[in-house]
Amino acid sequence: MTVVRQYPRQNPADDSYQRAVAAAHQKLQDAVVDPTGVRSTVTESWRRSLELHTTPQRVTAPASITSDTLADHRKSHPIAAVLPMLRTLLAPAHDVGLITAISNTAGHLLWVDGASTTRTRAEDIGFAPGTDWSEASMGTSAPGAALSTGAPAQVGGAEHFSQNVHDFYCSAIPLHHPSGGILGMLDITGSDTAVTPLALAMLRNTAQAIEQFWATHIFPSAGDAAPPLHTTPPLTVASGSTARLGNTRLSNRHAEILTLLDWHRAGLNATQLAYELFGELAPDQLRARLTTVRAEISRLRKLRDTSHYPIALHSQPYRLETPLTTDATAAMNALHQGDITAALQCAPADVLPNSEAPGIAEIRQQLAMTLREAVLADATAEQLWTYLGRSQAANDVEAWMLALKILPPNSPRRAVATATLQRLMH
Repeated sequence: MTVVRQYPRQNPADDSYQRAVAAAHQKLQDAVVDPTGVRSTVTESWRRSLELHTTPQRVTAPASITSDTLADHRKSHPIAAVLPMLRTLLAPAHDVGLITAISNTAGHLLWVDGASTTRTRAEDIGFAPGTDWSEASMGTSAPGAALSTGAPAQVGGAEHFSQNVHDFYCSAIPLHHPSGGILGMLDITGSDTAVTPLALAMLRNTAQAIEQFWATHIFPSAGDAAPPLHTTPPLTVASGSTARLGNTRLSNRHAEILTLLDWHRAGLNATQLAYELFGELAPDQLRARLTTVRAEISRLRKLRDTSHYPIALHSQPYRLETPLTTDATAAMNALHQGDITAALQCAPADVLPNSEAPGIAEIRQQLAMTLREAVLADATAEQLWTYLGRSQAANDVEAWMLALKILPPNSPRRAVATATLQRLMH
């Protein structure tokens, strides 16, 4: 759960406050922390930073990891499953010239997005993917302080330990595992707009949405037992580019075939399956594609030897006899039963977003249209907010206007909805 620490009402960007902080920062060169007029959260971070760096003058650029290591961190981090949601929720910050960053628990920035001009300026100080913004690397900053304390942090101007960062302002909030441990950090950086209460509210709402998704999709509780044998096993194909059957990773082609066969339960013959996978084909192309289809079906049958959930795949036509349910079918079934919450949970993102197969594109569109109609007609405020985190809702003016209509008057989410509508309508 994200817990927000209440800060004193001192504005970090106030000119008189920044002058007082700059004077106190000069004393750091002599390893002296003068708390006079400086927020306690900052002086606490300064003390931790001095234990690590002896003097701010030694902190000029962050440490970094290799591009291969960065790629590995990106693939393995659970934030990858919710990037579309995250980018939608943080888009208002980008529209006002700010940038946003995501780090792992070590402080390595995994993704940096947003306004190109600010991103270029930030790269000059080393604020870029692969760099380390923990206190051990760069001293006091919002990302470093948030990771050290486990609480939201705002750091502006001269509050930064490194002199090189004094032109920037930033807010950051930790991301928590459902058990309470920290999994990473969200950050907004740029001008003094980045340290307003609205910026922190945006981070808080985004973190809560991500943590809620993780709690229900990525990290089942430790006490959850294995599914009984009669339980329908899920094929995860909607929440990212990696599809799995149980613990077995599937190729994109196998995920496409299983999704199509689950959607068309009556079955598809080889020619129909080829058209669903590859589109209209000339006769000579069709022969080659039929060979491909039969080879993939043969490989798919071999999964029964490695998968926890054996696949009963029959021919003439190809059809599934196993009680296998893909995310797409489970979500559509939930919508037919009027259960919007279950539909959002079953298919938290687009169906096989990297697939260009015509049959998959049709399923993706049909599910998206049906879900949208159900949400606009009958969603609660919480269901609508979950829907708005999907990539398909990023530019949906009608859905964002509905949010302003049904969100409680005191909900901080209204600020996000208002900012998003301003972006979409101008």
